[in-house]
Amino acid sequence: MKDVCIVGFGFTAVPLVRELDASGTDYQIISDGDNVWSSLSENDRLDFDLVSNYLSSFYSFDLVKDFEKDYYPTSREFYAMHKRWGKFYQDRVLKEMVVRVDNYEDHSVILTNSGKTIKARHVVFSTGYGRAIHKDLNEIDYTVTNKTFVLNTMGDSANLIISKLLPGNNKIIIRTKGFDPLDKVIPIAGITFTLDQLEFHNFRYVSQEHYSSIITGKTDSNPFVLATQFPSSVRDMSHITTKSTPSSGTIVIKYWPVDLYAKEFGDNLEENIAKGYLLNDIAMWIKTGKVIVVPPESKIDFDKKTISYGGIERSFYQYVTGDAEKPKLPPIMINGDTPFEYKYRENFMGVIPKKLNNVYLIGYTRPMTGGVANISEMQSIFTHKLITQPNFLRDIRYNLEERIDNYNKHYYGSTPPGKTDHSVYYGFYTDDIARLMGIDFKPKECTKMKDLVFYYAFPNNAFKYRLRGEYAVEGIDKVVEKINKQYKDFMAIFAYVLTSNTRNMGEDRSDWLKQQKRAFFNDMRPKDAYNSFVEKYFKAFRKVKNLNQVEDIFDEEWNQLVKIAGKTRDEVIKETEDLGTPKWSEEIHAAADLVRSLAVNDLGAISDQSIEKFHEHFKLLASMKDPQEYDMPYLKTAQFVEV
Repeated sequence: MKDVCIVGFGFTAVPLVRELDASGTDYQIISDGDNVWSSLSENDRLDFDLVSNYLSSFYSFDLVKDFEKDYYPTSREFYAMHKRWGKFYQDRVLKEMVVRVDNYEDHSVILTNSGKTIKARHVVFSTGYGRAIHKDLNEIDYTVTNKTFVLNTMGDSANLIISKLLPGNNKIIIRTKGFDPLDKVIPIAGITFTLDQLEFHNFRYVSQEHYSSIITGKTDSNPFVLATQFPSSVRDMSHITTKSTPSSGTIVIKYWPVDLYAKEFGDNLEENIAKGYLLNDIAMWIKTGKVIVVPPESKIDFDKKTISYGGIERSFYQYVTGDAEKPKLPPIMINGDTPFEYKYRENFMGVIPKKLNNVYLIGYTRPMTGGVANISEMQSIFTHKLITQPNFLRDIRYNLEERIDNYNKHYYGSTPPGKTDHSVYYGFYTDDIARLMGIDFKPKECTKMKDLVFYYAFPNNAFKYRLRGEYAVEGIDKVVEKINKQYKDFMAIFAYVLTSNTRNMGEDRSDWLKQQKRAFFNDMRPKDAYNSFVEKYFKAFRKVKNLNQVEDIFDEEWNQLVKIAGKTRDEVIKETEDLGTPKWSEEIHAAADLVRSLAVNDLGAISDQSIEKFHEHFKLLASMKDPQEYDMPYLKTAQFVEV
């Protein structure tokens, strides 16, 4: 009997296998090798950059070897890492398909398509997800021009499809309830941050309400953002009842804002497009009428291939349909006779199914922002500890149902289960896992100002928890030094939090946020100056992709549709004056300089009496040392009683 059987071997299981090797644990991997990345490679469709940055897309032990700076890698770079690890472990993989798993109290029986039977004490599933849109990614003909495409889905994959179709002068109609787009890079106080390094996750422990009020940097009343100008394009989240924000179950889209794309890639467009860096600013496309968003109830006639909106019936060339991600799990039978039905909310941390014994799920929890590496690395070391430390497994499982109930109450409230429950805010999730494992950093350990900055402003990437403790990775401290150098110790982020506290909750803070030079997400103002750049980009794209015969055809019907879709925008802009840029950046810089000057000071020596300039921030600093919302019921271990 094997100690561990791993069903499915792609990217997500690599950290677990590495730990199993280190602990000398006997294991068997079974995988048929099928995954979305290999199919994209086979179809020559690895021509894009990731929506997740380098720090969250590669594992800690890869970062130690290769990291120099944070950026957005290309899909080719990412797949090269996949292939490298696949080759490294290829001799440990039984290349077959698992067709059934029977789970019992103390072991499982795994059956393959060739008839092989393997018994194992523990089973780990890491088979990945399947989605219908993966087929479209591989098969859509991007050489067509001047056609209309209708998409009934909107996510990162759909946005990639759109970015490849628009240079061919194609028109896009998105038929959904809206979506949640976010800029991939955000400039603050002279520093350009990748999206998921800007999230200062642990500040939620000080005040979830305060955190929620400043994390997106925008309000519904801001007239310059996408949600106000094109309300149908942004999903209504009013049904969400949890106070934990951003809420689990949210799906976001990450895109290059046109101004920062031009700054990063504009000097050598053809070379960068060839590498895979594509302009995918969905807010810009909506603003300029290249894409329109229509309600999901807009009439579709599939026989005639038409869609109706605003009294206009428009013919379309292709309809792209989406679906929810579904785990590619084989049939699993409880006690060999009762089918197991996968429901995300019935698995603690997305890893431990309450209805199965010694079974673990890796890779079925997705990050809202950032890359899956952050999630799967933490799930892998969590699973390794569950497998190799029986007392830890016992403590977690002893009150498992209570933990699951408390977790769901915290992250979902009374919101009914949905198809996207597996999407989590990665920095909340990673810290939860670290606290369960006892490898977390604790606010009470902070003795100096720089400790507070690291705890609250440095994002909760998986490697943060591998600086020390039983799962430490040698060399991570050097990676952290390089990151801090690039992002200037995240002082601007810490200063942003402190400065926000000088504004009262409500309109005062909302007005302050609106006065930024550039709203964090979907600010439409910077886009006005880049219409000519978009045309330059399209020409470069066409040259790289050999789209040389693209006619610019006048389309009055489309212009009318765009006018209808942009009616709210026109009304908002007509009635609005720019709010200006009072002292936002200056305040952030001043607070950052103050924090930096006190970085090595003992916290006990910092008081509102001794440092007059810090008076307005003192109460918030004091609450950071002992945050009031730190306790989480789902992390508590019940008293185990030996029977």
